[in-house]
Amino acid sequence: MSPDPAPETGTATGTGPGAKPGRRVSTDVLVIGAGPTGLMAGAWCAKLGIQSLVVDGKAGPTRESRALALQARSLEVYRQLGLEGEVLARATPATGVSPGYGHRTLGTLPLDRVGRGLTPFPGITVFEQSANEELLADHLARQHRPVAWGTSFRAFAETEAGNRSSNRPSAGRPVTVDLESPGGPVRVTARYVVAADGASSAVRSALGVAFEGATHRFEFYVLDAHGVTGTEPGITVRISREHFMLAFPMGRDGRGGARARLLGILRAEDRTGPRPEAGAGPGTRPAADAHDETRARESLAGEFGVRYAGTDWYSTYRVHHRVAADFRSGSVFLAGDAAHIHSPVGAQGMNTGLQDAQNLVTKIADVLAGRAPEDSLDRYEAERRPVALTLVRTTDAVFGAVTSASAGARLLRSLVFPAVAPLALRLVPRSPAGGRLFGYLSQIRIHYWMPGTETEQFGGRRRRRGRVLGRRLPWVPEAGDPGVDNHEALTAAVWQVHAYGPAAVGPARELAERHRDKARTGGAGTATTAAGTPAAGGAGPASGVGSGPPVFTFRAAPEARLPDGTAVLVRPDGFVAELVSPR
Repeated sequence: MSPDPAPETGTATGTGPGAKPGRRVSTDVLVIGAGPTGLMAGAWCAKLGIQSLVVDGKAGPTRESRALALQARSLEVYRQLGLEGEVLARATPATGVSPGYGHRTLGTLPLDRVGRGLTPFPGITVFEQSANEELLADHLARQHRPVAWGTSFRAFAETEAGNRSSNRPSAGRPVTVDLESPGGPVRVTARYVVAADGASSAVRSALGVAFEGATHRFEFYVLDAHGVTGTEPGITVRISREHFMLAFPMGRDGRGGARARLLGILRAEDRTGPRPEAGAGPGTRPAADAHDETRARESLAGEFGVRYAGTDWYSTYRVHHRVAADFRSGSVFLAGDAAHIHSPVGAQGMNTGLQDAQNLVTKIADVLAGRAPEDSLDRYEAERRPVALTLVRTTDAVFGAVTSASAGARLLRSLVFPAVAPLALRLVPRSPAGGRLFGYLSQIRIHYWMPGTETEQFGGRRRRRGRVLGRRLPWVPEAGDPGVDNHEALTAAVWQVHAYGPAAVGPARELAERHRDKARTGGAGTATTAAGTPAAGGAGPASGVGSGPPVFTFRAAPEARLPDGTAVLVRPDGFVAELVSPR
């Protein structure tokens, strides 16, 4: 376990370098798994002042890159933590996606152009899993909340009554967990447990939660290569009659050449070695069969004209599309790959896990502070599981289209796609479809049904999703200065009210007054303004409303569906919980 931190840091109590085996630890939140999802959960616990402990059986952060890209929404989450600058300084930007057939590039979709005006982070940011883990682990260490490496989940402990404290644990009751650490067994009692221990989650298995879905019959190869040629500057997507390939830029290799992550299909006829076990993920085999890497190299060169000087990492893995039957079991929550896995098409997986973590921890903070009842934590599954189901469904469909061996699919790939793609790439950036496509890819279009304000059914028919309500707050930069925007207020990570235009000030104050309970702190954070100081009355970007949530005033932004007179209640995770339209 980690050294005993100062009590005021908000980390778990009862640990220490000299503690004896069999020691007991108590905390508000135990995070099991220190991949990107678990580390993000720990970072948000630190942000919101929640007592927490993050553990992982590994010796330290992952070394292989595995997941690779950050979407715009994830960078917005990093911004709320004050870490976006560190990410961007170390990342490789990918401003476009270039589809192609065989050796030919058919055009480029300029993501930075279609995403401009929608987010401060247009495009895709290549920042691999290992870098995410290193950054977040270092951040936690700076917050005096170091990860307890080498500490793994054993079982849910037996209570004094002789029953397991879980399988399935009761909501609202603490959970007791037995861990194995380098110093011996540790028993942790936590009000809540976040299981972020990956696709083969031991916690999920202990809970008996089904992992519903299927394993694809094809396998992926994945490799990090240096001295790469034949790819475009941004993300390269190529298909052929039988194969497909993705290439993500990873900067320079120190030898004057390009580094790239290359992924593709290793069909049965391409294999010469044993198959990896079902359930295996990238890097789970000690050393991937060298013949497989040779076949992957030959496929890349022969099918797509992509060549490389050497590999820094190579592996193969089976592709799964699975979603846990439940994301909550009493006081235990599944997040990240423990809750959902799918193909890497679209670079969505790591991003979904990062946002699981933020969504869940902000809800736990509300409960601990008395701003919300215990049953409000059911909203985590209600909001995040539909996102996972949609993601699995869409990535499965895309993956099936590019891997199907049917005659029709081969015809589409070899004749229809090369003919249609160039025209689509010219038209999409000039049409509203470009912004919608970017919104889906970047995950800024995610929608949650907000309780008490909208329902999924209306008059016996499905109600149309709101364009603002239930979505991440639209981005509004100041006119003439995109460096000043309404998202800066979100770095406070508190419930807040926004007034857009002078006509919205009165409604905004009324909205804040109706939600005075959202300003309770209860030890789980202090309301602050965008400038990081307590909200105060008077002129300026923010004005206090009694003891209610802070009110921020901004210019009217009809282009972002926030015309003069619009007031919104914004959650700590940046989603609009209530909307008052112009009168």
